Amino acid sequence: MSSSIGVEVTRIEDRVEEAKVTPRRQVDATRILYGKAASDAPRLIGSVFTLCAASQRIASEAAVAAAQSQPTPDALRWRRMLYAERIAEHLRASLLDWPGEKGDPRRLAHLPALRKALGAARAASEQNDNSLHAALKEAAWEVGAPLEAGRNPTAWFAELWRDALQYTQIAPWLSGVDFLAIDDIESVHRALCERNADFLARPHLPGRIVETGAYARHFAHLSRNIGLMAARLQARFCDIAYALDVLASREPLAGEEDLVVARSSRRGEGFAMVDSPRGFLFHRVEIDASGVVTSYDILAPTEWNFHPAGPFVQALAAAKLDVAEPRRFVATLAALFDPCASCDIRLREAQHA
Repeated sequence: MSSSIGVEVTRIEDRVEEAKVTPRRQVDATRILYGKAASDAPRLIGSVFTLCAASQRIASEAAVAAAQSQPTPDALRWRRMLYAERIAEHLRASLLDWPGEKGDPRRLAHLPALRKALGAARAASEQNDNSLHAALKEAAWEVGAPLEAGRNPTAWFAELWRDALQYTQIAPWLSGVDFLAIDDIESVHRALCERNADFLARPHLPGRIVETGAYARHFAHLSRNIGLMAARLQARFCDIAYALDVLASREPLAGEEDLVVARSSRRGEGFAMVDSPRGFLFHRVEIDASGVVTSYDILAPTEWNFHPAGPFVQALAAAKLDVAEPRRFVATLAALFDPCASCDIRLREAQHA
């Protein structure tokens, strides 16, 4: 199994005949952490992941604390780190993962803003709220994020917006959506307790294959008349603006009370959910009586969104590929589902029988 997500699309004329997704190879967290002191797990996990490193570390901190029946660390520090990372990761994905020429001067011109955002997010636990908010707002504004209702994107985000709008008739709005919710956490916890490798690669709930991430968070407020692609990009804009509002506020805002959830089914077992930039991230750890890790599982948002029968495949199957560059269309749709891994895209032309 590859570390990339396999995407194979077969089309007949302008119709998608078949869309297949092959899950990526999973990070074997048990192999990395087995026999290590549980107290070292958050640091080790944070060093393994380059994307959403703060979310991964916080999920590990929360799961380990739950397993040891300890109170969770400073929630305000977590809040600052997670919302800062959300902004930085959206900017990173938009600049580095969007299809097109990587050396495009329009893209390169905004890399300093991205470096500013990534630096601010990495130092979020040490900065005061005002300086953190100012640095991230400036970076988002430089890349062209519309930070107020009714504003249009500018700069690099205006380029992406034009890209997405050209597919309004190609990728239709899908109404039959199903999103992972806080109420589903107990079901996920039970499934992870069974340590089923297939669930880690192809997670699902009874009778449901669900989505998580920015699109799920802001679905109720998205425009229905701009097509699926632009609506997903709009969700990213909404997520950046919301995270900035949170960082500017000293009081919790509606909807942020479930940013981190931790629990334990028994002594030595800990489970945590973090609402990371890409969606719900789950960690589960088992610790023996001497305080060392005996098993560790990580379930990332990408596995829900790129399930072989999941929302990305459903969106592909509903699309028309009557476009000049079908591979770019598939790559753009994948980028808007924001995986934390690359996609190996293959197109096949089939003939009528």
